[in-house]
Amino acid sequence: MGVLAVYDAVGIQNYIFSSNKLAENVGASKLVKDIFSETLRDSIAYETHEEVFNWKKHLDEGLSGDRTAEIIYQGGGNAYVAFRDESTFQRVTKAFLEKVSIDACGIGIAVAAIETDFSDKGSMFNEDLKKLDKRLALSKGKFNISVFAGNQPITKQSFRTGLPVSYYDDEEYLSKSQYLKRQRDSKNKLDEETQFKDFDDLAFDKGTDSLIAIIHADGNNMGNQISDFMETLGNYDTAVPKMRKFSDTIDKCYENARNITLEAFKEKYSEYLTGLQEIYASGKKFPKTPLLKLVDDGDDTTIVICGRFALDFAVRLLREIEKTPSEKKQTACAGVVIFHSHYPFSEAYKLAEELCSNAKKRSRRNEGSYIDFQLHQSGGISDLSTLRDKLYTVGDKSILRRPWRVSEFDVPFGSEDGQPTSMDVARIFSEFEENMALIKDAIKEKKLPRNKIIGIRNAIGFNEQMTELAVNQLRDSELSDLFGPEADESGSTISKYAARFDVLEMMDTYENLLNTGGMEHG
Repeated sequence: MGVLAVYDAVGIQNYIFSSNKLAENVGASKLVKDIFSETLRDSIAYETHEEVFNWKKHLDEGLSGDRTAEIIYQGGGNAYVAFRDESTFQRVTKAFLEKVSIDACGIGIAVAAIETDFSDKGSMFNEDLKKLDKRLALSKGKFNISVFAGNQPITKQSFRTGLPVSYYDDEEYLSKSQYLKRQRDSKNKLDEETQFKDFDDLAFDKGTDSLIAIIHADGNNMGNQISDFMETLGNYDTAVPKMRKFSDTIDKCYENARNITLEAFKEKYSEYLTGLQEIYASGKKFPKTPLLKLVDDGDDTTIVICGRFALDFAVRLLREIEKTPSEKKQTACAGVVIFHSHYPFSEAYKLAEELCSNAKKRSRRNEGSYIDFQLHQSGGISDLSTLRDKLYTVGDKSILRRPWRVSEFDVPFGSEDGQPTSMDVARIFSEFEENMALIKDAIKEKKLPRNKIIGIRNAIGFNEQMTELAVNQLRDSELSDLFGPEADESGSTISKYAARFDVLEMMDTYENLLNTGGMEHG
């Protein structure tokens, strides 16, 4: 009998994002990629003495009867492998886990396996996957990542991680995990020249504009898509090529969207800098392409970027995902947190994850791509719900309209006459972009005094009576409707000025380079 096995990386987020040292974040990201792109393949090759089959180059092919071990497909932090016998599975697994513990200590690998028959008259692939995934869930539920001995009298501890130190590098004592991450980052710098030494380098203007951002984006309904697809699979001969093509299609959809967005950003940012250099004739220096990809695996994307460009970049990415051809139209959600570069990075990432999850809740109600965002300029550490209850609730109403819908409505819905309700309309991000452009243009052309607009923003955070007074001061302006209230729906827990506040809060930390033709810097 053969063996179908799955290897799943556990604790990836904590491994990558637990440090405030950029070199460790980047190095950890690369090490996670190496696990399945190199370490697993090397372990298979070493134990079987065979060349490892590259399934990405042979999507139409099924399993070969000549190979002792073969990767069926990999992605999303796991890999499925077919072994011809139990002995090979045991040897490869032992070699793989040992090498991971040496080269990337701190990452856990959960393993599950079942015996099966790979012949054309043997087991059904979809049934085997269901059994295997159940075993994997049990394995992960019992999983504990090994931690080196901590506070022992004979050890010195890393002040960053609390783990015993094993190395001294760059005038700092490091644990083994820290050292390996930094070494991998050094290799990365040789392979891909990078300008960034720390998070400050991603800020637009150190000391003046030190805001950076994390964008965390994730595909919608991927679990359901995979489950539905699995029901169409038969025996291994027909199922393996179909599964490989499906996995490759999803990967390419998100990879193409990331690449298109990144290339567009590089081009527009270069033009943006040219315009600034004409203003700052003193030769003031700004960062070149202030963006760094930390995770880009399948439908999972995490990017660190200069704060003022984050929301625009994330929206363009979601739009490109929807535009990329695939068998089923893909949608995704994103969370964007904008914060000072010295804020604890792991805490900022947690907020980005929560924001993405919040956007997904909205997507489950009305299918589509959504984005939620948070400007977090204080040094306080808090979960998203507590933060918003404390700072963005006035009386019994939230002054936030987020998350916003990035997808346009294919079929209007929401009211009896078939048109979107006011709540749905307010959540379409194209309206956010339009209102932001009008406000910035009005300030630039001196059609509206900036201090009056800031006064409205501050008043919304105080109470509705103060807001009405501030709005009335602009009642003679041709743009007064931009600041007026929405219809106050009965029983609503959202302020009628919430959509206005979302735009006004981001006024100084939002630049549109990539959407609706872009707009001039403010």
